Amino acid sequence: MNAPAKETLSQAASIPEIESGNLSAPRVQQHSNSKWWMLLPLGGLCCILIAWPTFSKIGANADKDVSHKVGFISGAAMQRKHEQEAPFDIHTPMSPPAGSKIRDVTVAASSVDDGPASGGDMRLDRRAAIFGGLSLAVSAGASAEKKPYDYGLWGVLPVGPYKAKKSGPLETLVPGQVWTIDQKFGILNVQVPVRMTIIKLKGGGLWILNPIAATRELLGMVRELEKEHGPVKHVVLGTLAIEHKTYAGVFAQKFPQATVWLQPGQYDFPVNLPPEWTGFPLGRTKYLPSTSAETPWSDDFDQATLGPFISRDGAYGETAFFHKPTKTLLVTDAVQQVSTEVPKIFLVDEASKKPLLYHSRDGILDKIDPNDMSQLERGWRRIQLFGLYFMPAALDIHSVPQSLKERRPDVNPDFGGIYPWDWVGDDKAAFKALRGDGKDALLVAPILQTLILNRNPVETLDWVDRVCQWNFARVVPAHLQNNIPAGPKAFRRAFTFLEEKGEPAGQPKPRLDDLKTLLDAEVSLTEMGAIAPNPGKVTKTNREAVLAKTTYRCRGGFCSQRSQARQSLRA
Repeated sequence: MNAPAKETLSQAASIPEIESGNLSAPRVQQHSNSKWWMLLPLGGLCCILIAWPTFSKIGANADKDVSHKVGFISGAAMQRKHEQEAPFDIHTPMSPPAGSKIRDVTVAASSVDDGPASGGDMRLDRRAAIFGGLSLAVSAGASAEKKPYDYGLWGVLPVGPYKAKKSGPLETLVPGQVWTIDQKFGILNVQVPVRMTIIKLKGGGLWILNPIAATRELLGMVRELEKEHGPVKHVVLGTLAIEHKTYAGVFAQKFPQATVWLQPGQYDFPVNLPPEWTGFPLGRTKYLPSTSAETPWSDDFDQATLGPFISRDGAYGETAFFHKPTKTLLVTDAVQQVSTEVPKIFLVDEASKKPLLYHSRDGILDKIDPNDMSQLERGWRRIQLFGLYFMPAALDIHSVPQSLKERRPDVNPDFGGIYPWDWVGDDKAAFKALRGDGKDALLVAPILQTLILNRNPVETLDWVDRVCQWNFARVVPAHLQNNIPAGPKAFRRAFTFLEEKGEPAGQPKPRLDDLKTLLDAEVSLTEMGAIAPNPGKVTKTNREAVLAKTTYRCRGGFCSQRSQARQSLRA
């Protein structure tokens, strides 16, 4: 899930429900006063996701002598109100001018693996230093990594599976050229794969997209590839989404010879800081240029950037990469594919099955067999529905008093024995609607369809048309199904929801009853001004009219992507 999606839903949690039109299927009857409280954990997570990234460097340096640097990071956030931020050139490493206080603080916060900190005037607010020291102490106390899959910095983004971030087996998609490694990411046992992709460059060495948590287990897999194929040369963060950004800086610090590339439009909340202040290496971090011709990997890749699309409180953007030698398209969140097959990351051991077992129950009293693959597949199907809809229509959600009264820790010890819903509707039909008919069917996540990409439909379709010029034969997204056998036609069909003619037969299409929570959020967030009004769907003739209704914002030196008002050539 991407950062602006979490932010917008957290705001929606406190808004009364607003009815949003007729539904294609009857809504399951729910208990009165029960619907809102299920969004509270999500809202709390959103606050954590928004606030914690600015302190990621504190945890990243917990095992080094950096107690004096912690205060510098916090103090720099306050100094920023009074000092002019230097502009950054996307073609050069992002660093403030030499001799400035900002430069001194940036070096202190970012040079642990790259060299000693420079001197200078470091007289910062004592309270910031005290706060930073306390934060460091708490972080250090929980950061011991006794097991190879332990991630001591889990508190920077405290979501499941928390400290124990096991990595799935290294999967070879193209022998000697393309590999992926999965971990899990989520909340309340709604955990989905989060994926890192590794590519061998023609000239030798490795190119890594969207790094995941740098555990000893994960780093060992990468080191083995380095022995055979050369060192990690480039670490690429091709998205603004927090579940990827949080881990990328720490991972990059482990490979001091690699150049780090960031998706344009990066931001932090509540204070928007330069990337070096949030854990990315000083002197070797750059923004991705708009074309691969301006990169060292132009012989291996083509690339196309979507966004950033900047809302009042967040932003969305990602870059698609086409690996020419293997005809592989790499994306982050733009498209996905649901699957009946349980991902391998859930089967590495018995503990990894817990999310599947939790969600395979229809109700709290159901007995679950951890060795019954059909029950595990049912749990995985429902996890996907939860992850994509947040509130699937097949749920009967209990009130808080009922959930507390009916809790059964003897049956299900997770969350104190609370199982706050029953599956009473047809979740198989809901899943089938998201799957579509073909093996190459690609889905744009419902939250992107309803709250984000439909705010910039022309820009999104222009990007899609550019991607479809590449002759790719497989798609590797950062979540859900891996190694999807799909080409440009399937990719183009996934975005027909932005057009007046709509989705063709057989294309994955969310059901309106399952979309109700997101549609209600769209109404509320638009009224609040958190997201821009929907400019409408695109036809062959209304391009200029839709562009005229599209809202564009700027923040932190970046502005929303804007298409030209030219005649569309789409069929």
